[in-house]
Formats: sequence, C-alpha cells, structure tokens
Amino acid sequence: MSLEAATGFAMELESMTGDLSINGTKVQLSAEWRECVNPKPNEFFDCRVTHVEKDGAIWIVEEVNIDRLKRLGDNMARCMQKKQPCTHLEEIAIGDLVCVAFEKEMCRAEVIHLNASSKCAEVLLIDNGAVATIDVENVYLAVPRMAEIKRYALPVIISPKTGTEIHKLMNVTLRLVGGKTVDGIQRAQLKTNIAIPLDLPVQMLSSNPEVIVVKTFAHNVALMEPQVALVQIKDWGNLNDELNEKTLMNFIEPFPKTLRVFFLSARTESGYRRAFLIDFIEEASKFLVYEMDEGRISITDEVRRIPLELLDHPPRVFAISLTDNMAGNNKIASLQQTLTKYGRDLIIQFEERYIYNKKEKLHSAQATLLTAKHEEQVCTVRADKFLGRITELHLKYWQEPIENGSLVYITHVVSYRTICISSVQTKQYADLFKSLDSKCLPFDSTSEIPTGSIVLVVCPIQGYYRAEVLDMEGGRYRVRNIDTGIDSVDRVPSSDLRKSCAFLENLPVSQLRASIKAINLIPSDAVPPNTAALQLLMQLYEHKSELLVEFVDSEGSAIDLLDANVEPSSLAARMLPMIFTASSVKSNPVEIVKARQLDDFSIDGLPSLPPSPSDSDSNSYTENANIERHYFDDIKRDLIPLGKNVQVLVLLATDLHKTGYVMGCYFANQKAAEKFQYLLNHVNDFVKDEDKSPPDYLPKVGEMCLTLFTEDNSWYRGVCLKVINNRQVEIFYCDYGNSEVVPLELIRPIPADLLFTVHTTKCFIDGFNNSKDFMILEQYLAKNNNIVCTVLEGPEPNTRLLKIPTLDKILSTELK
Repeated sequence: MSLEAATGFAMELESMTGDLSINGTKVQLSAEWRECVNPKPNEFFDCRVTHVEKDGAIWIVEEVNIDRLKRLGDNMARCMQKKQPCTHLEEIAIGDLVCVAFEKEMCRAEVIHLNASSKCAEVLLIDNGAVATIDVENVYLAVPRMAEIKRYALPVIISPKTGTEIHKLMNVTLRLVGGKTVDGIQRAQLKTNIAIPLDLPVQMLSSNPEVIVVKTFAHNVALMEPQVALVQIKDWGNLNDELNEKTLMNFIEPFPKTLRVFFLSARTESGYRRAFLIDFIEEASKFLVYEMDEGRISITDEVRRIPLELLDHPPRVFAISLTDNMAGNNKIASLQQTLTKYGRDLIIQFEERYIYNKKEKLHSAQATLLTAKHEEQVCTVRADKFLGRITELHLKYWQEPIENGSLVYITHVVSYRTICISSVQTKQYADLFKSLDSKCLPFDSTSEIPTGSIVLVVCPIQGYYRAEVLDMEGGRYRVRNIDTGIDSVDRVPSSDLRKSCAFLENLPVSQLRASIKAINLIPSDAVPPNTAALQLLMQLYEHKSELLVEFVDSEGSAIDLLDANVEPSSLAARMLPMIFTASSVKSNPVEIVKARQLDDFSIDGLPSLPPSPSDSDSNSYTENANIERHYFDDIKRDLIPLGKNVQVLVLLATDLHKTGYVMGCYFANQKAAEKFQYLLNHVNDFVKDEDKSPPDYLPKVGEMCLTLFTEDNSWYRGVCLKVINNRQVEIFYCDYGNSEVVPLELIRPIPADLLFTVHTTKCFIDGFNNSKDFMILEQYLAKNNNIVCTVLEGPEPNTRLLKIPTLDKILSTELK
C-alpha cells in the first residue's frame, strides 16, 4: 500500500472512530449521501455493473470509485465493531441512512420499509442498487462520516438498446447522454465493441453480385503501379438516408494522435456519409476522410459519431486490381480501357472456395468480372478491402480526374498553346498546406531526401505548396508543384522542405496538362514570342479566373475553356484573332520565356520539326477524329543532372565523329535502371499480334506513337519527324536516340499509359573539332558505354555538354 493510500485510510478510520462518542444516539446527519456521484456528461467512462433490474435498468459504479468504495466498506466494518446493532425497529425510520451487514460486507443503505412482525428492514443498498431484507440485529445506526459521502451507485437505462446482454459485475463503458425516463432514471449510451466489418463481403456478393465501377485510377507505368479500380455494391438499401435522418452525436473526447482505423460520420456536399478518418488538422478543424460507401476523398470541418445500429454494415466500396499475371491471362493491356468498353454495371463472381469459407475473414480474394447480363467475361481480378489510404493500393497519388464541363482555373502557362489546369476545389489547398507546417516535420539536415519524395515546401516567396522532389544538386533540390505542374525555377534548400504526412499524401491531385483546341495546330515559327494570346493566358492565370472546361477528346489532351461572362465564350476563339499579333505589354521573363523554351514545337536536341513537310500531302489525307493524339513536347523529361563525377550511360554514339554529340541517360541507382528496363519491356504488352493500325491513321509531326523497330521486330516509343507520301514515316526512337524510316502499317497510336518520362538526353562532347579523329572515341564508347564525366549545360535547350577527363588519352595513338 502506498503512503498516500495508507494516510487516507487512517484519516477516514480516525474520523469514523471519532463519531463513536455519540454512542447509540441518533444525530442530525448530512444530506450529501442522498446525491449520486455523477460522471461528466457526454464523456465515456469505464464502470462496473453492480445490479441489474428486471425492467432493464442497471446500477453502475464508475471504475475510479471502486477502490474508494472498498475502503469505505473496510472502514465501516472496523467502525461498527465498536458499536452495537439495533435491537428494535423503533430505532430507525423509513428514509434513514443505516449501515447493514450484507453478504459478509458492511454496506450503506437507505431504509425503504419496516416489517414489525418479522423484525426485518427492507433497504436499498445505495452503493450497489440492490434491495435487500435485513434482520434488525444486522442493522447499525449511521455515523456522520457515512452521510458526508455521496452514494456511488447510479441507476441508468441503456438507450438505444444494442442487444448486448449485461450481467452483474460486468465491466462496461458508458456515457450519460442527457434526458431521463418517467421514473427519473438517466439515459446512457453503451460503448460496445461493435465495429464496421472490414473484411470483403463475399457472402453478401454471392447472392447479390451486381457492382458499379465508381473510379478507375490512373497508374504510373514508370513506378510499376498496379491497375486499380474501385467498385461499389449496387444493392445497398437506404443507408445514407437512415444516417441523415438520425440525430448524430458529437465527439467529446479528443481524436487520437496516431490513427489506425477510425470511423465517423462526415458532412459532405451530399449530406452525412460514413467515412474513415485519414488525418486531421486540429488547429484548422479540417478532417480528411474517405467516404467508405462512395469511394471518395473529402475535406470536411464537421464530423459526428456513426450510430451504433449503422456500424454492422461493411464498407460499400472495395478495390479490384489487375496484376501483371492477370493481364497476361486476360489478354488485356489496360484495366481502364476494358472497364470503359464494358460499362460501369458489372457482375462479380468469387471462386467457390471463398464463398463456402464462412469462418475465415477475407481481406483479399480472386474473382471474375462479367457483363451485367452474364453474357461475357470481362476479366479476372483480385478484390481487396480498402480503407482509403492511397498507399494501400500501391499508388503514389490519389488522382481525381477533372470532369468534362466542370469549373477549373489555370495554374500554369507552359506556352501559348499548352497550359495546366486544376479543379476549383484545389483553391483551398494553400490554406491547408499552411496549417500543415506544424504537422509536417523538418528533415534531418544530414540526410539526403530521396528523389520522388512527396514534401511540403515552405517557401518565403512562393508560400506553402505540395511538391515532388525531382533531383538534388549541391544540397539543393529541384521540385515540381504537384497541384499546379510548375517546376521550381530555383533549387530549394532542404531547410524549406518538410516531411510528408497522411493529410498531404492522400489529398486528391486534380491537375491536367493539356493543349488548347485549334491553337495547338499553329506552328511556333508563325507566332511572335510576345504574342497577345499569351498575355491573355497570363491574365487568366494571375486572376485565377474560374472557367468551364470542354474536352475535345476523351483523354482531355486538347481542351477549350469557356467563360459565360465574355463574348465569345470560347478561349480558343478569343485567342485566334490575337495569336499572330505581338503584344505591347512586356512579357514576364520567368513565366513566358522559360515556358516557350519548355514547349517549343521541336524535339529537344534535334533539328526543328517543319510545321508542314514539303514532301507530305497530309493536308489531303482524311484524318481519323477518334484517335487520341499525344505529343512529345508534352512528355516529362528527366535530363542528365549537372555536376562533377556523373556516371552517364551512352545509348547511341553513331556518327559522333561527324555530329559531335551522343545520346545518353542517367540513373541514380540500380533500382532506377531496372524500372527503366521494365518500362521498355512493358511497351510490347500494349500491342497484340492481331492489332492493326486504326483506319486512316497518320501521325502528325511531333506526335508520339508506337513503332515496330525492324532490326529486332519489337515495339518502341517513337516520335514522328516527317511523313513521306502518306506511306512512310521518319521515326525518332525517343528512348534510345536513333531514327529510321518506317512503313505506315508498322505504326500505332500510343496509349496514355505509355506516356512515362523520357530519360534520353542529347550530349555534346567538350573539345570536339573536325581536326581530331573522334572516330576513336565513337568506337571506344561503343565498347565502354558507362563513362564518368563532368556535366554542364549544353549549347541547345535541354542538352548537356560532357567533359570527359580521359578524352586526350582515348584519342591518343596509345589507345588506338
């Protein structure tokens, strides 16, 4: 026993013993004992059930009072040893506080009935709740100290009824919810272990297999991300209506700092929805939640408890994925294309071994998707439970596609014909990022931040934004704003970067880079550098004007933006009359000039592409309007980093002795190189033997496409350099640097899934001149394609200059 507890015992015992001086005589007692020790309202507390009434009411004692009650009983027992029990019923009256011997313990009691014939008293045990009949010789008069302590037992009625059977001496967790019954008994809510079932509802789906595809995620082939979609159980009843009809209770206790699985009701644009809490910003009262029955991420500032009776329903949405093995078995290249082809309404069938296994909780299972009328098999998939965190799906970002006809604003002007747009919902992100400053911790100053990391940028000039680390040089980082598409002009010090958190990682990305309808067909050579059309784009960007987006194709690679407040409403129509006119307004040297360099209508490091080749009569060719086109200028490029002792992989050195340059690339580590090889292998998976080029398909100059390389009969990514008589195309293989003329029938449109980063960089050799025999270097690099050199900015945009330290030795007669 602790010193503090022992001292407490002694004081209570001394107080009671002192009361014995009033031996056998009734004295005026305090009325404190008639009141209950009430827990704090609306807060859950642990308690012990001491008595259960037949009408459903229960008597409880708060857990923190159990030891106090025991000490009180022990002290009363010692005190009553020095007192005589009552000998006549006349010594007590109804309503009196007494001490009684009950089940070998001394208990406080209130007299509620006297039976003279049997010399018994019927009493209510005020610290227990039970009613007992006690012989008069087991009744003692109370001492003043007993009356100064409030009764510990409290009668409550559980509301709503949960079906949980409650027994005496059972430990439960309750909270008083306010209100009393007609008998004056307080209402309480029982906190049960009822939780949302997190396993796959295989049994439910075996009898009602209809599902709806609610979301298909874009996957990054470069990161080897899986192909994933979310599907929703179709037959679900009116769960959302039931939730919104109920009076939902607030959370009183603080949210846990470390979240695992925490579910709640969240107010969304569609009303309250059951949701998993992903993360929250306490200072701003903002909650990032996953709507488990809708398959959506939402930001809300109002959350409530889910009623107990709505907890036993599993999440309505679960994930399906197409693995590489499945892709081979299904003979399909894209889950997104397949689901688009067959529609949103499907049937899911699980293997029988899952259906009849009712004991084991399943979190993952193999299944087959069928068309809605069971007429045709769509594909085989793996079904998985999903609790809302994007990493559960092995994806990097929660991509939220911009819908056709939705409100957007311009976040980045790349050039006069290419812009980045974002959903207007992302305008609130800046305030959220600022609130995350205290939540996202600084990096260790001694550690390097890995390329590809998601970070919070705390910039004194540009403010707070979410970014991805692109590379590092000299302890400073180049980053890309994930939500606007803007690359940092200057490298960012590590002191301005913060570690990510669940809020930052799972916040939806709703950003699109696209070309402007009709404007994208105008060659750059015909447009003045300070075109008035570019100034119009900059005005819309600076004012964050909200515009309606209109897609020209299904993928949104070409768009128009509409403003109902101006005439004409079409952005393309407003830009066309001013596109060839130079503006008198001085261009922003950072935004405009740099943007034109990034989107110049030429393949970086190659001769400029002609706007309309002289030997191509493509203007007379009938264009297939259904083909989705993608251009090399819009592809992300990962150039060889600048610096000393950089290991460069030479991909192509042919004709070095004539041109003075090679094609090379750089990989930070072996894993990055393996990813690149994986991507190249993946290209062939998108072209099946039976595929033929779409009718009337003719690639445009600068367009990305898939091309069959004649030397190894494999498919590679290529760029159209020139169309020859509508029968042949000169192709530049952008991942290797070589080119060839290919028949039109060996060319296919490139799917969006293969628009991953281009690593190839055009590299000029420092010291090259026609007087030296650089054929020796060309032959040397053909055998030794890994070289360590100093990398500088090249003489052309997006090129490099390589200083090879051993160049003189290589060119010497000694090594010939």
